[in-house]
Amino acid sequence: MTDSLSDLARARRAFIWWALIVPLTLTVIAVVVQVLAIPALPDPVAVHWGASGEPDGFAAPWVVPVISAAVGVGLTALLGVFAYAGARQGEWGPTLRFLGAMTPAAVAGVLMLATWSVLGQRGLASGTDAPNIVPAVVAAAVTGLVLGLVGWFAQPAVTVSGGNAALSDDGTLAPLAPTERVLWLRSVTMSMPGMIALYALVVVMLGGAMVSFLTSGSAAVILLIVGLIVGALVAATTMFRVRIDDQGLRVTSYLGIPRFRIPLGEVSAVHAVFVSPLADFGGWGVRFAIDGRRGVVLRRGEALEVTRRSGRVFVVTVDDASTASALLNALRQRAAEKTI
Repeated sequence: MTDSLSDLARARRAFIWWALIVPLTLTVIAVVVQVLAIPALPDPVAVHWGASGEPDGFAAPWVVPVISAAVGVGLTALLGVFAYAGARQGEWGPTLRFLGAMTPAAVAGVLMLATWSVLGQRGLASGTDAPNIVPAVVAAAVTGLVLGLVGWFAQPAVTVSGGNAALSDDGTLAPLAPTERVLWLRSVTMSMPGMIALYALVVVMLGGAMVSFLTSGSAAVILLIVGLIVGALVAATTMFRVRIDDQGLRVTSYLGIPRFRIPLGEVSAVHAVFVSPLADFGGWGVRFAIDGRRGVVLRRGEALEVTRRSGRVFVVTVDDASTASALLNALRQRAAEKTI
């Protein structure tokens, strides 16, 4: 326990440095450099470049540091602060290590691109004379990649809980009779605040499409298509049915797809575990973890973890996971006895 607490403390300190302090420091430095360059910049400056690398969008010079500050702080909050807050109960895993490396990489890449593009326009008479943006894009990509790798290796490889610790004893069931039929059903949905936020996003997209259509905007069709696609994805990945019977495990979206099936004969091990969406899978929904696990992760808490004979692991967050685990183990044992 002492070693785990020590490892967790080291991982947290490293995460705070790389996911919070480093990106916020880079944001301050970039914004200061951009503000100091304003007197030497044309008005307006180029802020957008086309596919050819030539400028095609312009704005007042002060817009660049304002956007840089918003992006730097916003990405740090989205990737760093929220991830750290989501692991406040003591669990840690490779996904958090990845977020700790990705946060400074993303912030550094964006700020390098913005700062390079601004400094390249000092002394120009017009923003239309801004140099090609391709070198800045290359520099930003290299900067982000290097800082991400450094951030990854600077953090300790620590897994505490990580979805592998048993929630409790999985329990036992009396041996099933050879002809006894059993069925276990549960529904699992994303938390209400999460669903409200996602469906609100869909409403905003569709509302934007309607406004664009009424004002003869050119983006109406694109917004409508994107809104419908996002709406379908939200509907398909926020509500699932979990079923265990003598055929194995089935997890099916309320819409019918996606669906996941693990035949009883492919089950190698079953456990009830505790899962933190951010720490173990990097978020909510149908997820693929860095350690190779995949699953339906809609909330924080107990989950059913099934390991296939191939070694692949599937996880689904569901209430009464201990009973589900015990039943699936009992069915697996009965099936094994029939083959003897």
